[in-house]
Amino acid sequence: MRGFIRFQRSFLLYLCAFFLGEWPTVCLAQTTDQPVAQNGVLDLSAYAYHSSEAVALTGQWFFRWNQFTDSAGVVRSPEYFTVPGPWRTYTGSHPLFPQDQGHCTYALRIRLSEPGKIWSLRIPPIPTAYKLYVNNHLVAETGRLAPHDGMQPSTESKLVSFLVPGKEAFLLIHVANYHFAYGGLRKNLQFGNPSILTQNREKSLLFSSSVIGALFIIGLYHLLLYAFRRRDRAPFLFGILCLTIGLRELFSSEAIFFLLFPDVDWALAFKAVYSTFPIGIISLTLYLQSLYPTLVSPIIKKIIIAINLAFLALVLSTPATTYAAWATLISPVAILECGYFLWVAVRAAQLKKEGGSILLCDMALLTFCVLNDVLHQSSLIQSFFLLPGSLFIFTLCQCLLLAIRFSTSFRKTEALTIRLQTANETIEQTIFQRQEAEQRKEIEEMKTRFFSNITHEFRTPLTLIISPIEQLLQTVRNDSAAVDKNALQHTLTTVHRNARQLLQLINQLLDLSKLESGHLKVQESQGNIVLFLDDLVNSFQLTAETKGIHLHYEPELIPELLLFDDDKWGKICSNLLSNALKYTPSGGTVWVRLTTDPVASNGHLAVRLSVSDTGYGIAPDELPYIFDRFYQADDSRTRSFEGTGIGLALVKELTDLLNGELTVESQPGQGTTITVVFPVRLPYTDYPLPYFPSFADLRQAELPVSANSFLSAPTLQNAHPEQLPLVLVVEDNDDLRQLMADNLSGSYRVKTATNGQEGWTTCQTELPDLVVSDIMMPLLDGYQLCRLIRQTAQTNHIAVILLTAKAAAESRIEGLTAGANDYVTKPFDLPELQLRVNNLLHYQATQRNFYHLQLTRPTPSARPIPDHSFLNQLYQLLEKHLDNATLTVEDLAVEVGMSSRTLNRKLSTLSGMTVSEFIRTYRLHKATELLKAGHSVSETAYLVGFESPSYFGQCFKDLFALSPSDYIRSVLSQK
Repeated sequence: MRGFIRFQRSFLLYLCAFFLGEWPTVCLAQTTDQPVAQNGVLDLSAYAYHSSEAVALTGQWFFRWNQFTDSAGVVRSPEYFTVPGPWRTYTGSHPLFPQDQGHCTYALRIRLSEPGKIWSLRIPPIPTAYKLYVNNHLVAETGRLAPHDGMQPSTESKLVSFLVPGKEAFLLIHVANYHFAYGGLRKNLQFGNPSILTQNREKSLLFSSSVIGALFIIGLYHLLLYAFRRRDRAPFLFGILCLTIGLRELFSSEAIFFLLFPDVDWALAFKAVYSTFPIGIISLTLYLQSLYPTLVSPIIKKIIIAINLAFLALVLSTPATTYAAWATLISPVAILECGYFLWVAVRAAQLKKEGGSILLCDMALLTFCVLNDVLHQSSLIQSFFLLPGSLFIFTLCQCLLLAIRFSTSFRKTEALTIRLQTANETIEQTIFQRQEAEQRKEIEEMKTRFFSNITHEFRTPLTLIISPIEQLLQTVRNDSAAVDKNALQHTLTTVHRNARQLLQLINQLLDLSKLESGHLKVQESQGNIVLFLDDLVNSFQLTAETKGIHLHYEPELIPELLLFDDDKWGKICSNLLSNALKYTPSGGTVWVRLTTDPVASNGHLAVRLSVSDTGYGIAPDELPYIFDRFYQADDSRTRSFEGTGIGLALVKELTDLLNGELTVESQPGQGTTITVVFPVRLPYTDYPLPYFPSFADLRQAELPVSANSFLSAPTLQNAHPEQLPLVLVVEDNDDLRQLMADNLSGSYRVKTATNGQEGWTTCQTELPDLVVSDIMMPLLDGYQLCRLIRQTAQTNHIAVILLTAKAAAESRIEGLTAGANDYVTKPFDLPELQLRVNNLLHYQATQRNFYHLQLTRPTPSARPIPDHSFLNQLYQLLEKHLDNATLTVEDLAVEVGMSSRTLNRKLSTLSGMTVSEFIRTYRLHKATELLKAGHSVSETAYLVGFESPSYFGQCFKDLFALSPSDYIRSVLSQK
């Protein structure tokens, strides 16, 4: 590190020597290298068009003060003005306080070496408004030009190209300045080959952008360093200094700021750029003080800050004509300030302060460049601005200085860290072991308490289920007489109630698990909240009356239909009511109130549900924990009330899922009020509500009484057993399979299968009307079975009901996607299952009636085509074999790829017709088209596949109640 610092110190010394040594050469080069205009004419006849450098248009230009004149007027009685140069040399304005306001005309005649060439002119950013004409053609303008203070200045660099037909280009520039202290063309305009000027401009833009980007990155980096370590102000002050320099660079050279923000207010932009000077000086002063607090004089520091704050206030409060003029007076002060900073750097190097030699070289270079720029700005020397480059070098050097400081601090920190590491590791290990032991103990206590409570909650209802059943079985075994009906009802009621209690507890645990894993989703449906809660509260009336508690439901006037998740609402309200009834003594009161807040701007209605009781209340120190999982206010063995501590936890998490708010108010001995506020949506017309299909399009028809009539409903008391619908039950649990079969066998024919594979075999051989299948089964699960049924032509008409213990919406969607017609969640009520089976079979019968009516319509017409893919397939095959009198049922079965028995069974299920009846009916409907087209009866009979015209006439009359001849006469009469 020390060798690197010595290398940096030597490098900076050589750099300063190079700047100082080359400075006179550079100044001299500014005046001797290129041609200069004389008496308004610049002779470039010796200039090669493809020269590698541009020409600065310097020297004597034609000039007219306070006039906008044309090319002829400016040449007439010529006056000359040196460009670049400020107007004060013409107006006599004081150099220390310039006021160069006015307007004028510049002109320059350029003699060229070659005619018919395209030339370019690079115009630097000038804070004024102007128009540039070349050979009397406008080629560029900036700002809004006017011969008074109504002009609008702008500052932007331009590169314009134009064709010069001959060997002479006449440049005419109208310039106005009434808003800035300095006026005139104060920077060189460059003329030359377009490609050369474009390259120069691109290089300048690239360099400026790189410098600005680097300055901003360095500044932000040091501000972040300060944000993480605020004890050292040096990074913060250096970051501010870098950002200030970067902002000033945005306005230098190509004026990149105005390229990025062309519409920005000119006055504000210039206030910003002039503000960077005092802010930068103040930041540099404070930065040096933070580096070397003993070397910076507090008095001088205050003087510098006061001067620059005064100038900053002047910039912010006065127009550019004032503060820009005062900037000339501030420039000598800036030289003195830099001289003081250089003295501080010399003292730091003499005292061998850390980074002192780097700061010395840096400040020497900076002071030299400031002096050069002040002299160049005042037109006292002919050089160029060195400050932008020197500021960038200054920034890099200061980065190195701060890096050295950070490196030193880091080494000290590392030493302290190594010294403390062993002690810290020992302390941390001890603390970790202690915390781990405490956490293990707490977790074990929580697990023990939970399992103890949950075991008690399971054992109690299980005892009330097992014991009465055992007692009932013992009575049946020991006594052949009939069991007492009242005793049996009491026993079964007890068993049912405790089984429901077990199911509710299991469901709560499952809901908590789904909430934790994120699988429980909100499912809104349209309904009446008031009536929904009314039914739910009424279900608790018996429990309340048994305990002698008054239960009141007080709903407010609420919109009749809202969108809400009835499942989550029901669980929340049920848990709150159960909790209130549990902790309210006999003679107490429980209120359920439902109110609303005004409709929010997003279309949501805030519905407020509160459950209040006059129970024992909750202690204030326990209120924050009552919604924690497995928490109980009294978890002792002698507690007065049973419970697991999961009901209110479920309420809290379901409320969060619904984006609701939950609050509780309680007074020990007086009661508790728990309030839940839900955002509920109003049902808009464009909201996609759940759709339940109706059978309106399948109108119920009066079937003709004939030998081929079939059942119009899925069950019929007096029907022959073979005419009853066939239901297949697929379930791997023997007891549940037998229970469902016994329950359904009274109304339907029932077959059973023990797994999905066996069920699929039975579907193929028996073609049941409906399949009731479990989902989780060996060999073939319910989803796979359902897909096979739907994807096979022989079985795709069979209705399917899936049974599962998975109540999640994803499971229902998967089942319905597989092709299931309905979905039943375990545990289920047998009456519910029977009702769902009956509904699906009734739908099949209704559909069958509809198709049968369409196919056997006793009115001669074109054949009906019901919207059914299988029937349409049969129609196409019959059309193909229409005149084939030898077509048999077996032939048609082969065409559709199934056995004749399967075809008969499927067609009977769909339309209530045999295959023979279906073929004959189709041919007779087709015959009506042929008769109407003019064919004779005999000809028509053979065309539609009848071997005997007499038999055709008999069948035609049986279907349409008139003979073919009568039908032809009726058609003719209509014509």
